[in-house]
Amino acid sequence: MSLEELLQSWGYVAILIGTFLEGETIVIFAGVFASQGMMSLPWVFTFALFGTFFGDQVYFTIGKRWGSRLLYSHPTLKRKTRSVFRLLKKYETGFILSFRFVYGLRNVSPFVIGMNGISHPRFAALNFIAAFVWATIFAGGGYVLGKTLESFIGRLHGVILLGILGFVALLSVISVVINRMRGNRDPRIQRLRRIQAIRQGRRAAAATAEK
Repeated sequence: MSLEELLQSWGYVAILIGTFLEGETIVIFAGVFASQGMMSLPWVFTFALFGTFFGDQVYFTIGKRWGSRLLYSHPTLKRKTRSVFRLLKKYETGFILSFRFVYGLRNVSPFVIGMNGISHPRFAALNFIAAFVWATIFAGGGYVLGKTLESFIGRLHGVILLGILGFVALLSVISVVINRMRGNRDPRIQRLRRIQAIRQGRRAAAATAEK
């Protein structure tokens, strides 16, 4: 199902779910729909704001409670968090306000932030400010994009616009696949996986010996 079909079928719920998981592209699409009168821009903004806000609050809580255990058991996740730890150490407040705009760090960042002893109220306040700005930029940007193309292209702007957004979405998917393939070939990740397998084998042998 395409993003266009998803928005037409699920409406604002699709924005809420999409932004909870990540969702810049779906917010842009929704902003374009709002420019055509198919959705309400204030509601697009509201659902985008709370979807991205609560999504990051969940990731933050997971990091705070189970972060160390998850890093130990998932070597790939450990590799992704290194740059986040460094940035957070240098620019704590600035990084919390801006991480959702940095490609590749969007979902892992609140997880790492939760592991660094930052309180729930402090993160929630900064996270809400950042989410407000984020939702304004992407919902408003989609709306302006739709209106601009309508002015310059006329009746065909809808078809052309959806083609452009579909191409952007395809590039995003390709980028994610390439990054995962690179991670799987990374010798450091392979080494960590071998160490993890050895440790699991030792624990299994020890459990068998105790029986």
